[in-house]
Amino acid sequence: MSSAAIEDSAWPGRFALAAVVLLLPLFLFGGTVTTIGAGMAVEGWWNAEGHFMPFFPVEEWFRDLATFVEHSHRLFGMAVGLAVLAATVATFRYDTRRSSRFLVVAATLAVCIQGWLGGSRVLADSPRFAFLHGAFAQAVFALLVALAVHQSRRWRAADVRGAAAAPRLAAIRRAGLVASVLVYVQIVLGAWYRHGLRNGLGENLAARMTLHLVTAFLVAAVLLWLASKLASADAGGGVLDQLRRRILVLLGFQFALGFIAWGARAPDRVSFVEWLVATLHVLGGALILAHCVLATLWAYRLGTARERALAVQPGLEGAA
Repeated sequence: MSSAAIEDSAWPGRFALAAVVLLLPLFLFGGTVTTIGAGMAVEGWWNAEGHFMPFFPVEEWFRDLATFVEHSHRLFGMAVGLAVLAATVATFRYDTRRSSRFLVVAATLAVCIQGWLGGSRVLADSPRFAFLHGAFAQAVFALLVALAVHQSRRWRAADVRGAAAAPRLAAIRRAGLVASVLVYVQIVLGAWYRHGLRNGLGENLAARMTLHLVTAFLVAAVLLWLASKLASADAGGGVLDQLRRRILVLLGFQFALGFIAWGARAPDRVSFVEWLVATLHVLGGALILAHCVLATLWAYRLGTARERALAVQPGLEGAA
């Protein structure tokens, strides 16, 4: 197989995208596990109540809601792991870029750590491992989204027509990095609060909620700042403008979901509304984090692509 054919292979991107798609139901089931307190519904990890986990009996899988949710979460976790493993093999077979190989190895390690945290939560019956497992899941999601985008044809093409000049792209990188860090801090605070509600870490819940809410407004301000930087750099419908619009929409939905989840919570039971809204709220945080990371990476990618284009076509500088 020629080097050109290897570079043009779509298989690394397909497997990376498959991992991201599989992560969506994994998040929904994982959020449900936390909401209904189903983390210990199935005893054991690989040895699930005397059965190798993938061959857990169907009749036991559907014996009650908690077991169904917990075991489904494990199965989707295995599916994500297999997709990432396939992406790793395909990347080392078809993609010679060092950045691709670094990202896919990082993604593989992150998925392994996430699986270990989930297993340790069950084996040790530890609410603290449950908290770490929930918080780290968001970082894994952002990393896998970044991998899928990096493997895409759009990333490789990196059309710089109409892209901003270097100073504006550098400003986006800084804003994106700050936003990514603060959004992740907010996600960790949210996981701290949610796991306090249902997983036995419930001391100082009012203080946790207050801190989570105050930080949410700070994060909203930073996201609006990032959106303004994206708007000033790309107002023509390009990738940066698309990210800006998605971030603003996600921000609005996330605030609405958060307030609805808070208002719907009952201390003695989990209603359907609380389950649905709280789970979507967790997914919304992951999507916002992924978009902040992508804004940072795309600003870097367009900057390097523009530098290369300018080296070949100096007149491109007037297109800022």
